[in-house]
Amino acid sequence: WNLKQSIHDNEGNDNDNDNDNAKDNWADGSFTVERDLKLIDGSYISGSRTDDILRNGIKTDSWAFRPIKDDPARRTTWAEVHNALQGGTIYFNSAGSFWPTLGALCRLTNYAFGLPTNINIYITPPGSVVSVPPHTDRQDVLVFQTEGSKRWRVYGPTKRMKGKDPLNRGKGGDVIEKKELGDPILDVVLRRGDVMYVPAGFPHTTDTTTIVEEETVPSMPMSMSTSGKKEQLFDETSVHLTLGLDTHVWALTYAHIRWTLLQRCGKDWKVEIPKDADYWDSMRMIAVGFLSGENEDNTDDNDDDDNDNDNDNDSNMDAAVEETKRVLMQLEPKRWIKEALPSDDEIREVFNYIKNEHLASLLEIQETMYSDIDPHDENTIIKGYHSTQKQDAIMQRYGAFSNNDAMEKGFEKRRLDREKKANSVGEL
Repeated sequence: WNLKQSIHDNEGNDNDNDNDNAKDNWADGSFTVERDLKLIDGSYISGSRTDDILRNGIKTDSWAFRPIKDDPARRTTWAEVHNALQGGTIYFNSAGSFWPTLGALCRLTNYAFGLPTNINIYITPPGSVVSVPPHTDRQDVLVFQTEGSKRWRVYGPTKRMKGKDPLNRGKGGDVIEKKELGDPILDVVLRRGDVMYVPAGFPHTTDTTTIVEEETVPSMPMSMSTSGKKEQLFDETSVHLTLGLDTHVWALTYAHIRWTLLQRCGKDWKVEIPKDADYWDSMRMIAVGFLSGENEDNTDDNDDDDNDNDNDNDSNMDAAVEETKRVLMQLEPKRWIKEALPSDDEIREVFNYIKNEHLASLLEIQETMYSDIDPHDENTIIKGYHSTQKQDAIMQRYGAFSNNDAMEKGFEKRRLDREKKANSVGEL
């Protein structure tokens, strides 16, 4: 597929120059302020902007944002978005639900990776000393610089601290101290068309004003070279898309498998993990989606091929079972010397549920959520609301499957509270 062509087909974009450029770099210009962001005028899209304490340099080390508009139920105007962009970053979460081009990208990514996805948009004017302060995210993300330039400093995971979520550092009043970060493992300026991968839990910070003294990647492509004057690097508004692969959000890691498995077996799941390396190992994505090794697009009726696929699937499941047992042993080696590990059948039961019910339901919902989008049509907003409710219902069922009442009731309450709020508005 020509990805850029597939995306812009959803907008009816027939620009021949765009089609020619897509052959070289689809990310370059795939989302711009002039063509795409201005679709927000008169739409129901809500966004956020950096707070004044961050913009004015009063406190630049903590995540501080506020809504662009005062009433999320009313239509957005371009004037208020334009005003919010003066002096700092604005961003739009779940943008794949509102912009047709980004919905198409989410659907293509869902198909390619076999995983739930989400896109956020970050837009920053030139001269922002701190676009966003150092923080971590719970998604593995692909960053697409579609317009302008932005400096990125990415650090290795910080040492874990009691009471602080390694996947949510630098937010909710938490501050990642400079001494925790050390030297960046990646310090680059992303330009139009550049793409970067940032794993979950890796702290990062951005700006649109400073120059990198020395590249941290020896084989840096010419497009990412930072030679040149500052005004040449940051002479236009920066736009980047953050495409998240939501494995931690939707319980698709070995840590979640362990959590579910032990509760279903009536065993204690709480554990202290002294080694950071063991913690991050357990947070790896399980073998689903593109990591499963399975051929999802099997349309051949040949019996021999079907048998081969069945054998491959059995082998993949056996490997997943063994990897789960390895993680269990690694986190609590002394416990499993004295206590019997969960059986292979019990582990298979959890994997089958996660793959065939949990993940499949999420992908089905997202296919609908990211299709037939019109941000000026209230039906798109209504569909987004119902999709969110359905996703919470899936997590509620996951809590029930895991025999965890707190999670089951927590997601139930969240759904009911949202439903009550929607009914009070009288529009959904």
